[in-house]
Formats: sequence, structure tokens, C-alpha cells
Amino acid sequence: MENKIILGDSKNHIKDIPTDSVDFILTDPPYKLDNHGGGKNQHLKRKLTDKHIDFISDGFDMDFYFIEFERVCKIVNIAIFCSNKQISSIMKYWEDKNYSTTLLVWDKPNPVPFGNGKYISNLEFIIFIRGKNVTYNNIGYKDQLKTFSYSSPSSSIRKHPTEKPVELLERLLKIHTNENDIVLDAFAGSGTTGVACKNLNRKYILIEQLEEYFNVIKDKLLDDYNDNNLFEF
Repeated sequence: MENKIILGDSKNHIKDIPTDSVDFILTDPPYKLDNHGGGKNQHLKRKLTDKHIDFISDGFDMDFYFIEFERVCKIVNIAIFCSNKQISSIMKYWEDKNYSTTLLVWDKPNPVPFGNGKYISNLEFIIFIRGKNVTYNNIGYKDQLKTFSYSSPSSSIRKHPTEKPVELLERLLKIHTNENDIVLDAFAGSGTTGVACKNLNRKYILIEQLEEYFNVIKDKLLDDYNDNNLFEF
């Protein structure tokens, strides 16, 4: 399979992915953000607007995507980033279908300092969902802890407001995939999943809805390819 970067709504394009064809899904869908309580003030609202995250703060169609995720996976093998408000619903969905779920924690040493009567949000969450006999590589005690401690990309270099550190994604790929496995990211953002896959010799399918970020992905990955069919419009 050739690597693919697709511009468009993943609700449409995921239907084109063959059943039982993907080895791992690593994705960061829109969060449901918890802005109630002490943190809900005009200063915070301005900060959120400044960072242009309103378009990724209302969650996603969980039922639709999870049905499709289960369909395209050879064996259910998924790592999905989520907010605190989404943990219970995501884990319940998969546990009700008799899959094993594990809550992982990304602990950021450099969180954005929005305290204002609330705990500072230094944690984000990753839920790992697995079926029977799925790939799990033992890569060492430290790297198999449930806590991932990596700084967020600095505002001066990140291309997307919720961009994840490539080292974090590489660690997940090392544990849950092997070389030449096919990895799907249905909410590709700035394409960090693709970069991590390229670094570790995994194949990828990236789907990004917004052309602004699609162009960022092309800038990151185009140097390695001269295939005119790489980008599907």
C-alpha cells in the first residue's frame, strides 16, 4: 500500500477504506472541552479564541466513527486522544462490546497556565482499545508505563493548536505496530502521525478536513515523495 494523505471530511472518506485493512488507528479527534467553573471568564474565552480551537471543542460523532473504526481494523487496535469529559463514554462504548480498554495519561511539563480557580490542565488522556491477539511489543519498562511525559510543541513551532509531540506518537507506534503496518489517522491535523510513521517505517492513511492543515501535512511529508497520486482530493 502507498501512503495516503486525503483532503476532505473523514466521515466520507473512511467509507472508502476496505474492511479489515488497518493495523492500528492512532488519532486525535475533537475534544469536548470543560470550561465551566472558575475557568469560565472573558480572559479564558479570549485565549481560546486566540488559539482558534473553537472548531475542535465540541467533540465528534462517536457512534459513527467507532463503527467504522471497528470495521476497518484487522483486529481492533486503537489509541485515541480525548478530554476528561470523554473518558467514560469512550471506555464504556468499547467495554460494552467486550473489548479491553486502558487509560493512558499524557503529563505535560509545560501546560498552558490557565489556573483561575481551577486545576491547571497539565494532563491529557489516551484510551487504548484492543482486541484479542493484537500486536503488543515489549519495548522496555520505562516506555510501557501508563504515563507519557513529553512537552507540548512550543507555540513558536507548532502548526496546529492541538499538535502532539512526535516522540509520544512514536512510542505508541513502537508498542502497538510493526514495520510496514498500516496506520490510520482520521483527524490528521498537522500530520504528526504521518511523521512518526515515516520515522519508524510504518504506512499511513491521513485524512484532514481543513485545507490549511492539509497543506501543512504536504509541507512536512512531500520531500519524501514524488508520487502525484499521494494526495487525493
